[in-house]
Amino acid sequence: MSLGVYWDRDEIGRLQRVDERSREYFFEYTHPVRAISLSLPISEESFTPAQSRPFFDALLPEGAVRERIASQLKLAASDSYGLLSELGRDCAGALQILEAARMSQAPSVRWLDDRELDALIEELPRHPLGIHAEDQHLRLSLAGVQNKAVLVRDDAGVFGKPLDGMPSSHILKPEPPNRDYPGLATNECFCMRLAERCGLPAADVQLIELAGRPCLVVQRFDRELSSFPPQRVHQEDLCQALGLTPDFKYQRDGWALPSYAALAELLDEHSPSPGLDRLAGAQAAVFNFLIGNADAHAKNISLIHSVQGIHLAPLYDVGCTAAYPQLDTHLALSIGGELDPDSITSTHFTDLAENFSLSATGFERERRDLSERVAIQAPLLRDEALEQGWHHPCIERILDVIASRVPRVAGS
Repeated sequence: MSLGVYWDRDEIGRLQRVDERSREYFFEYTHPVRAISLSLPISEESFTPAQSRPFFDALLPEGAVRERIASQLKLAASDSYGLLSELGRDCAGALQILEAARMSQAPSVRWLDDRELDALIEELPRHPLGIHAEDQHLRLSLAGVQNKAVLVRDDAGVFGKPLDGMPSSHILKPEPPNRDYPGLATNECFCMRLAERCGLPAADVQLIELAGRPCLVVQRFDRELSSFPPQRVHQEDLCQALGLTPDFKYQRDGWALPSYAALAELLDEHSPSPGLDRLAGAQAAVFNFLIGNADAHAKNISLIHSVQGIHLAPLYDVGCTAAYPQLDTHLALSIGGELDPDSITSTHFTDLAENFSLSATGFERERRDLSERVAIQAPLLRDEALEQGWHHPCIERILDVIASRVPRVAGS
């Protein structure tokens, strides 16, 4: 048995198990119109399991979320091929992965009323992504370790479940029911909106209340929403592009991969506007430092594919991890070779500029300008949150982090 890999409903390749008892699988192009990943260039030869795994495993959930879904579907959590066959009808990017017979099923939406939507949010810890084993029509996947729902939203703001391969359009991330990370949804909303107000491309977010708690609504940047149904836009994260499995998403001392330098090399080679993309990547690194986001790992950086090449995706999954003392403070990717944020100096930012092949003097002006914008806009956004009723004490902690880091970024 093999699975078709479809782009815009056209088969571009196939996944196949090594043998029926193996959990190893390999990918081969069958109609190689375009490459699905920078790490899987068009080839007449099949890719080995080791070459195939980084891209396709990264389409699946991680950690406890993956384990719970696998348990519901009576699969081993390590059986990536089995999970892809069940969940591959709607993935990140433009691809669908499924048996050919299922492509004939007409995509549809099961619209939800307020009570049903609240129930879905309440059930997420037991049914991640809203998946129930008995519902054969809702089969989708999204990477990550956080409980979330993946839905469609219409122009009136009504949410629905995407069925039989309907492209999803929005991600719902409710406030966790435990109190380990208070204000997490508000934290991410604040940081994402701050990025946008400071001129950085960021996914559109909205904070609403569902099931009696805040819920962050994220508009997918890998969907074109100008018409209905949404159209898929291809993208891959930095791990996929570098051929790294998700467990290598954090950089360690001495590791060349993943890194900002490796990101810059990909942009130089494949972007039609490499200078602009490299500058955007460096600005994103500085912004994440300013707001205290130590979790900007290689799966939280993505590349959007187009016929011209690739370009850097908007910021997403951005929050202040420094607001929670129990979290590791070390950076996910080093700045100038340094992972400890307390040890970073202007020299490290100069090295970051070199990593991105930017002028040290020019980038010094850029980072000063960005730090000034963040320092001005953060209190204004806090006031807006107070006026609009979505303020949470975690915002004050974010402002404290910013106040402590702005001088270090702005300094020469």
